[in-house]
Amino acid sequence: MGKKRREEKQKKKALREWEERRPKTFREALRYFPGIFLRTTLVVMAAVALILFLGALGLELAQSFWFQLGVYLVFYLLFQRFIMGPLAPPRLK
Repeated sequence: MGKKRREEKQKKKALREWEERRPKTFREALRYFPGIFLRTTLVVMAAVALILFLGALGLELAQSFWFQLGVYLVFYLLFQRFIMGPLAPPRLK
């Protein structure tokens, strides 16, 4: 029981620290936008490279709008923590 309680305390502490350092106003958040924009650009460029590669291999599905939308969505979900950077909430086990 002691280990579980200690883990719960660590989770609460991590969330409290994240809440404290998270920007509260739009003005405070502005300084994070260039980094978020650059990370998003990197992720989208990787998704485009994958779609172009699959299209070059002759995969007809790669030309489908829905396939491309799915690739972008999967890349965003996989790399969401990377994109959000310091604004991302802490990982809770």
